[in-house]
Amino acid sequence: MNLHKCLQCHRDFTAPDNSQTVRCPYCGNVQTASNSTAANSQQAYGQQPPYGSQQPYGQQSYGPQYAYGSQPTPDIGVFDVGPSGKSRGVAGLLALLIGWLGVHYFYCGKVGGGFICILLCAVTCGLWSVLTFVQGILMMCMRSDEFERKYVNTPSTFPLF
Repeated sequence: MNLHKCLQCHRDFTAPDNSQTVRCPYCGNVQTASNSTAANSQQAYGQQPPYGSQQPYGQQSYGPQYAYGSQPTPDIGVFDVGPSGKSRGVAGLLALLIGWLGVHYFYCGKVGGGFICILLCAVTCGLWSVLTFVQGILMMCMRSDEFERKYVNTPSTFPLF
């Protein structure tokens, strides 16, 4: 059994001698055995690690756990397709360019909302297009799971903001 020091949480732990990769039992960080033993030989026990490997301003690293035990969903790119097959970037771009036609609602599967958007643009003499422009900016800026919840998976016929 070898004594290793984790490069992420800086705790000491023991691991078998014959393993090539070592997983820290505290934070789950995977490191090669040569890196962890090199870290032990460069640093005396109880000494502070170099600045590059610790959190700035004394902040503690908590590892892969997050508040209330839930993992945040990784956000995908703006034009990447979400779980429903709709892209928030495409919907936002449609709302920016030709939002007065309600095309972004048709794209999200809200046909009734698309027709309401066309009607509102005709009734307001084009003033409605300013609101769809703002809606397009908001679509581009929001997270993917929020877009899916507000515009695609909602039971509402005409989701606004």
